Amino acid sequence: MTITVVGIGYGSDTTAAVAEAIGAADVLIGHPVFLAAVDHLVRPGAECFDVLDQATPQEDVFAVRTRVAAERSAAGAQVVIVSGGDPGLLGMAGPALSNLERTGRADEIRAMRVLPGLSAWQYASAALGSPFNSGLAVLSLCLYGHTEEKITRQIAGVAASGLGIVGYMVRHNGEDHPELFPTDEPPAEISRRRFTLLRDELLKSRDPQTPAFLLTGLGGADGHQLATVPLKSALDLWEQAGPESIVCVPAEEYQQSSGLIWATT
Repeated sequence: MTITVVGIGYGSDTTAAVAEAIGAADVLIGHPVFLAAVDHLVRPGAECFDVLDQATPQEDVFAVRTRVAAERSAAGAQVVIVSGGDPGLLGMAGPALSNLERTGRADEIRAMRVLPGLSAWQYASAALGSPFNSGLAVLSLCLYGHTEEKITRQIAGVAASGLGIVGYMVRHNGEDHPELFPTDEPPAEISRRRFTLLRDELLKSRDPQTPAFLLTGLGGADGHQLATVPLKSALDLWEQAGPESIVCVPAEEYQQSSGLIWATT
């Protein structure tokens, strides 16, 4: 049988292909928030669940989801792994493929399908105007497992590029789940340091008055929350950020008018 990894956007902004895959599934595995968002698409009798309670520092939730999906698929079920946003950007597609490879499940890799969904940066772009029209770079600032050397190198390169920037994972996932993401120092200190580094690297080549945006609750039924400050004061955004917030800085050549911002090409 086939394992299908889908992205549902946020809220219920699913593509037709994703909706069809969800409607045909026997088993759906994913975060409860994402499963609830597509409950209206699930056929009667299908199983919907997550496996967070089975995760450990040795086998994270992504690995457990992949293992359970492979086991249920091998037993004959049509399995869908549900990601918010797009499954290929901080979603389940990469971890699923990696864990299938690690456990020697080549047949499941060959049969696996990945169906895209809207990503948070796309919602943010539409909400702000078109700040990434000339290109963008996406960073996961506090992804568990990022070394300081790696994230420092990435931030420096992206900041110098002049591209629009979207920062995911502004806060470290160890802040909410220290039992699953243990760190040698308080995770809030890690996220604050990395956010400060992003600000300081950007200030080397950007006007201090360049707008920086924090968006929270993208795609939600009640709308999103938006905070805006000059780049020089960007640390104020970190103070307001939650686990689902993203930070956006437009490309270096941008225009603003009537509450919207766009990049020029």
